[in-house]
Amino acid sequence: MQHVGKLICSNWGGTMDSEPKRWRLLADALYDIGTGLEVLSPRCPHLFLEMAGLGNFAKGMSVVAARATRLPIYSSFAKEGNLSDLLAKGEAFSTLFNVIGIGVGIQLASTICASMQGKVKCFYLFVPGL
Repeated sequence: MQHVGKLICSNWGGTMDSEPKRWRLLADALYDIGTGLEVLSPRCPHLFLEMAGLGNFAKGMSVVAARATRLPIYSSFAKEGNLSDLLAKGEAFSTLFNVIGIGVGIQLASTICASMQGKVKCFYLFVPGL
């Protein structure tokens, strides 16, 4: 399903140039929705394939939208032809914070979230608005 989402979203590439910020925010929201559906799919065994497939579809669309809007957004920050340097540093920071996030997640899972009380505390800590 992810490839179908990519194919559908690739047809909208021309419209992404005019409003890259809006499409980037939409891509982030779609990715979060897709991830949420994938995480919740085991909770609904009778709808597992539908939820997981729809989540994968949303994530596929978000990947295309995020990649298509990356260059216009980075170009707006570039000064004096340093676009390649800016892209390289952006990717380095992204990788760095992904690794830090994985480490923090592993640490939380092995210490605080080891008990049921810890899981409840983590849930309320990381889910805003509750």
